[in-house]
Amino acid sequence: MKRIFILLVLSLSIQYSFGQACGIYRIKYVGKINSESIKIEKIKLPTIEFLHGLEEENSEKGFIEIKPIENRIDIKLGSHLTSHLYKKSESLFKLYKAKRENIPIVITVIKNGKNKEIRIELTWDNIQISKIDDDKFGNLFELNLNEINIK
Repeated sequence: MKRIFILLVLSLSIQYSFGQACGIYRIKYVGKINSESIKIEKIKLPTIEFLHGLEEENSEKGFIEIKPIENRIDIKLGSHLTSHLYKKSESLFKLYKAKRENIPIVITVIKNGKNKEIRIELTWDNIQISKIDDDKFGNLFELNLNEINIK
């Protein structure tokens, strides 16, 4: 019985350690927020799990919060998800588009001394995904949100 338990623990640890090495990928969000005299405090962007349809908007793992520098979005996210689909930007774009109609983002601004959250739905027509070559492990895709205008 002890041997079976040891073999089970050993096989599970090997599977978790090495099981998801092929096909891992990263995305890099880029974009710019144009605002008229409004100070942008932070931005909430969807995680890869959310884009895959595995997390909901109100879940803790659904969004990541960043502080923009000069109203620019620039952050890299890593995925624990694997598949051979994630080698081409077109395949990734089709998957995201099939799972989510739009990409929601939440922008926290300071207006009249108070924090206010603005939720924006970005359409896939205004977003580009391209593969970027780099020397790190896994594929890197740039998800360009382009310019987001806030009034």
